Amino acid sequence: MASSRIALRYSKSLLDLATEGNKVEEVKNDMDTVRNICSESRELSNLLNNPIVKSEAKKAVMDKVFSDTNEITKNFISFLVDKKRESELPMVADYYISCYNDMKGIAKATIVSAVSLTDETLKQMKSYVVGLLGKEDIELVNEIDPKIVGGVIIKHEDKLLDKSVSRELREIRKQLIYN
Repeated sequence: MASSRIALRYSKSLLDLATEGNKVEEVKNDMDTVRNICSESRELSNLLNNPIVKSEAKKAVMDKVFSDTNEITKNFISFLVDKKRESELPMVADYYISCYNDMKGIAKATIVSAVSLTDETLKQMKSYVVGLLGKEDIELVNEIDPKIVGGVIIKHEDKLLDKSVSRELREIRKQLIYN
């Protein structure tokens, strides 16, 4: 819990720095890169969480790994290492992207269906989700889960709208058992 509050504060500071430098988009792209690399590289995660490795060695590795990033991002990562908060970097990246999306009015939703949805159906679902969430810019991701049998499940942050056939069958089963 304390860790997430720290990462949130650092991400807001990074957003402020990026806003001052007029580099919000570039830093967002950098944070996408940071998040992807940190999630894919077990070695980097181990390095970030290893207290034995010296700060200078961590900075050297981070400079090489993130050499293509913006100067604000490089300086910020170096700052995290100096403050011994490098283990927070993946969470800072997540929070930065979340803050960026809030600032730009972008929402991300996942639609779970039994089969892959067509482009036309995704357009219809997008207009439905826009009305549901009240945000204009929605990024939809379609996940396939044959266990839901039919219908859809819409996920956004901590909200869930379950209109699947499997849920309806569970509800019918409950009614039959308990009545």
